[in-house]
Amino acid sequence: MRLAALIPARYSAQRLPGKPLADLCGAPMVVRVCQRVARADGLDEIAVATDDARVAHAVTSAGFRAVMTGEARNGTERIAQAAQVVVADAYLNVQGDEPLIDPRAITAVAKLVRQGTEMATAARPLEANEADEPSVVKVVLDHRGRALYFSRSAIPFPRNAGEVAPLAHLGIYGFSAVFLYRFAKLPETALERAEGLEQLRALYHGHAVEVAVGPWQSAAVDTPEDLERVRALYSDDQRRHG
Repeated sequence: MRLAALIPARYSAQRLPGKPLADLCGAPMVVRVCQRVARADGLDEIAVATDDARVAHAVTSAGFRAVMTGEARNGTERIAQAAQVVVADAYLNVQGDEPLIDPRAITAVAKLVRQGTEMATAARPLEANEADEPSVVKVVLDHRGRALYFSRSAIPFPRNAGEVAPLAHLGIYGFSAVFLYRFAKLPETALERAEGLEQLRALYHGHAVEVAVGPWQSAAVDTPEDLERVRALYSDDQRRHG
């Protein structure tokens, strides 16, 4: 099986324009994501899917591959466009605004895809201060490790505290090539619009989403404040690991 990791990077982010090119300790953020992905096991290729020549230039100048895409409603549609150029049997969608994504989480999702899963993602234990934070997406699983639901609200509601260890969702997805194209063509749903979570489209239409769970950390960048926080975290990580 040939497995490619694709990184969607749209230039015109509403809350942080030019986000992929934001400086992160000496390199554009999208390049830092590429470097992180390159440390994962089980990948045959890495490419950035972007709608902007400036992003593509930054990526190729750093030695990574860039694929130009057109208009897309979301990251998955952009990945499906790039997959027309980057030929593989399966794909990972790694968010372009998570420069601290743990390579082990990428490896775990890649493993699920290589085992034949049509769609997979990752989760980690939810921190105590994240339960009421809408930017941290939560997920609950069934007995097979498949997602029952994703939400920005606290799920499950802790009426009986301690019954379930809550999980935070990581924005990394794995797809078989066949399912990626199918998913991108599925109609948008009211649930995903309500929560602002496109993965709910798969659940709504009855498709299983396998979830790899581990002690992985990540930090998404959506605002200038997020960027400053991630810069500090990245510097600290570099001091500790070199």
